[in-house]
Amino acid sequence: LTFSGGLPTSAPRAVGMSADRLATVDHIVRRGITSGAYPGAAVVIGRRGFSVWQKGYGRLDWSSKSAAVDPAESIYDLASLTKVVALTTAAMILYDEGKLPLESRVVDYIPEFVGANKDRVTIKHLLSHRSGLPAGRQLWKTASTPAQARAQVLETSLQNAPGRVFNYSDLGPAVLGMVIERITGKTLDAFVTERVFFPLGMADTEYLPDASLKPRIAPTNATPPRG
Repeated sequence: LTFSGGLPTSAPRAVGMSADRLATVDHIVRRGITSGAYPGAAVVIGRRGFSVWQKGYGRLDWSSKSAAVDPAESIYDLASLTKVVALTTAAMILYDEGKLPLESRVVDYIPEFVGANKDRVTIKHLLSHRSGLPAGRQLWKTASTPAQARAQVLETSLQNAPGRVFNYSDLGPAVLGMVIERITGKTLDAFVTERVFFPLGMADTEYLPDASLKPRIAPTNATPPRG
């Protein structure tokens, strides 16, 4: 999931922001660039429903030819914030509509989610990272298609009994995404675009951004095996 943009703009003084604190933010971000921690950054500070400060620093990547960061245009990978911004919001929409009770079992929506104790895993377990699933799998090494990746996620064995241990997991949210797709009959990206991003005016927030947006996207890191 990627994102850019901010809130409606208002003057810092109008919403009680300290100039000294803004100067501290500026100093910290610049120090990070100088020390080589990152090539650039976009800072958007919101207060009382308004964007009181938006500023771009440095460039999108380490190349001197890279575009300068623009807080209103540069697009960044949300990484695991996707779990909160998109997935949890989608789940709560369905909960509010009575379509996704938190105590319902995953297997009731995805019959192929089978294995020792997996019939005890609930939606609440997935949301709270207490399903017993491991932290993750290197699916990019073992699966060559999305269908294979999904199948491998669903066949993953539990490491712990459901509800017993908190273990921050990527696999639990992946399973929850599949549950949402089964309930809605839509892909997760289509559902959150329709029910979350579009109503909120989040025009630059999406899964699988088009190649035409690449000049605006800050690369997350370099992983040659994955291209």
